Amino acid sequence: MGTQVWKEPFGSNNGELTISGIAVSKLAKRYGTPLYVYDLSVVQKKYEMIKEALPGFDVFYSPKANPNLHIMKRLTSLGAGLEIASGGELFLARKAGVSVGDVVFVGPGKTDSELREAMIAGIYAIVVESAGELRRIEAIADELQKDVAVALRINTMQTAESAPERMVGGPSKFGFDEESVVSAVNSVPLKRTRIIGIHVYAASGVLDVGELLSHFKRTLELAVRLSKEIGFALRFIDFGGGFGVPYTEEQNELDLKAYAAAVQEIVAEESKRTDLSGVRLAFELGRYLVAESGVYLTRVVDVKQSRGKTFIITDGGINHFMRPAFVNAKHHAVIATDLDGTGTVATVGGPLCTPIDVLVQELDVGSVEPGDLVAVFDTGAYGYSMSMLYFLSHSLPAEVVIDRGLPVLARRRGGLEDALIHQVNY
Repeated sequence: MGTQVWKEPFGSNNGELTISGIAVSKLAKRYGTPLYVYDLSVVQKKYEMIKEALPGFDVFYSPKANPNLHIMKRLTSLGAGLEIASGGELFLARKAGVSVGDVVFVGPGKTDSELREAMIAGIYAIVVESAGELRRIEAIADELQKDVAVALRINTMQTAESAPERMVGGPSKFGFDEESVVSAVNSVPLKRTRIIGIHVYAASGVLDVGELLSHFKRTLELAVRLSKEIGFALRFIDFGGGFGVPYTEEQNELDLKAYAAAVQEIVAEESKRTDLSGVRLAFELGRYLVAESGVYLTRVVDVKQSRGKTFIITDGGINHFMRPAFVNAKHHAVIATDLDGTGTVATVGGPLCTPIDVLVQELDVGSVEPGDLVAVFDTGAYGYSMSMLYFLSHSLPAEVVIDRGLPVLARRRGGLEDALIHQVNY
């Protein structure tokens, strides 16, 4: 498929795309379109790759990438924890059956209600974003008469220059500024709140091994230094994630083996100076684990010419798959029912009344007719979860997982009644 890490589970049969041997036309006929399809074998493979490459590190899955419970349950059954960012994700974490000792809560703007629920649940740690949040945590913990563990999120001074989305390095709503964190934390009297470590998320979509290693080394050294300057026993370091996946043929796959080998050397070197034997080292990963598992299927409704240009109009658009318009992302796509067709460059757009509703700017196609299927790859992360699903009152798409070669309905297709969800007194 060009941008996929493995050829499996994607293949072809008589010029038609298959997923784990299942023709996409059969999936579309059974479940309708637009449709998200996630192959759990890819999710499992990616997790196992990480654990094999980085033994001794915990992996926390970030359900913001894809909150589908089938995916969450598969990952937690393999040993992954969950890095949640809302009360809703705490609710999903409970549904997924993960141990509360394997849940961390990150993100700015946590409400008192969310903090209280996390403390009552007894999760492993709350990641603190500011002195104000630290004060609220201490007050709620005192109210509950319950001790709570926290990690300090740090807005470091360095970032990953090549990353498409940078989270640190300048003014930010995320975390304590590195240069003032000591005074900020020391300004808050703590009785119930116990600091156990730090969390640094530098950037998303990073494919450069050197930048990832620089971030890892800085974070490790920063954790050791802050534990001494603030005066807490270091028990937890969350190195964030940001591991990229290649969305286009011009991008290279992250060299995980090279990264992992260098990480082990960095840890071994620091261990000569610092006792890390009781420190939980963790990565939080979302996109890297699930992006390549997903395919977004949408059916061709119309094919038209406009001033020398071909437009393919589909029944699903950026209301269901927002990434291309929202972050100017380019995803590999094909006419799934005619993989071998070429010769015409077309723009693929959805049914929405806005010119930004474009899924693919330039797609090399052959003969395309209404009823054909378009497949957009690498949509397992920030596809369904990032989209403006209620725009123009189109029905919500269905989600299907392929589990051990068999399709399973994971989310029912919506209907016209979706437009009335939570509306009252009409």
